[in-house]
Amino acid sequence: MSDAPPISPNVLTAARLPMAPLAVVFMLTGHTWGYIAAAALALLLEVTDLLDGYIARKFGAVTAFGKLFDPFSDAFARYTLFLGLFAIGVADLWMIMLIFYRDASISFFRSVAAVRNVVLAARPSGKFKAVVQGVGTQVIFLALVVFAVAPEFPLPASLPWWTMLIVTLVTIASFFDYFVGNLTILRAAWADDPAPPRGA
Repeated sequence: MSDAPPISPNVLTAARLPMAPLAVVFMLTGHTWGYIAAAALALLLEVTDLLDGYIARKFGAVTAFGKLFDPFSDAFARYTLFLGLFAIGVADLWMIMLIFYRDASISFFRSVAAVRNVVLAARPSGKFKAVVQGVGTQVIFLALVVFAVAPEFPLPASLPWWTMLIVTLVTIASFFDYFVGNLTILRAAWADDPAPPRGA
């Protein structure tokens, strides 16, 4: 029997929900301290994302609820940050829309698969997308801090926008990978063919 974890993984996951909006509030102040606080919270979001999964696996605390709660919290937190970046002019509206469309579509794909008694497996493109979003967010917030603290530092002013563009393109590529990879399930659901029995 595994020892009890020092903190519930679900508590760490839940902590990301208020931290993301708070980071946006700090960002919108437009002050140097606001950008620093927002960057610190953005980093903490990524740390807790890594930590909750590590603790769950190490202490055998993986639960069915946690498997659903963790990706929801990730999407909630990152999309909130992206909306904040749009609000300060770092990201374009079409970028935010495409990222939202991708996440909403994958959620729909999972629901369709679940109705047909099929588990939609995670794909490498989804994991790569998560890494790019996480790293890209850190690069953007670090750049914002540098712009505020040391404006004379030779950092391209367009770096956050180009980073956001890369994040958007990788996210959309992941959508096409999921769509093509699960086309058989989607076609069967569209035609309303009977779902295969479990274990078939």
